Amino acid sequence: MLYIGFSNYSNKFYAKIFCKKYKHCAPIVVNKNNATIYQFVHMKKTLKIVIKKSDLRLLKQHGWVFIKYSTKLQEKSAIPCLTCVQFTKQACGIKNIKIQTPQALLNHLSKK
Repeated sequence: MLYIGFSNYSNKFYAKIFCKKYKHCAPIVVNKNNATIYQFVHMKKTLKIVIKKSDLRLLKQHGWVFIKYSTKLQEKSAIPCLTCVQFTKQACGIKNIKIQTPQALLNHLSKK
């Protein structure tokens, strides 16, 4: 099961300037007992963070919002991503060029 998480905090300088409410997003694959967060760090580096399924509730208490997305995680492409939104769109197979901020991605997913 694939979820997309949105956070209202980011360390990135440009995210603090351009993004309004939600400043970061990440795809999350949820299995029976654990979840894997694919955390975008920079252009050529993403981290897989394995957490317990119950830790998602803790993230929710700290401002994260989760949207269920009904697709499988796409394999990595040869195109490098510059932002967490581009990485999440690529991982989910979304090709809408107008989506550039986490808030726009959340609005797009909420309409579906």
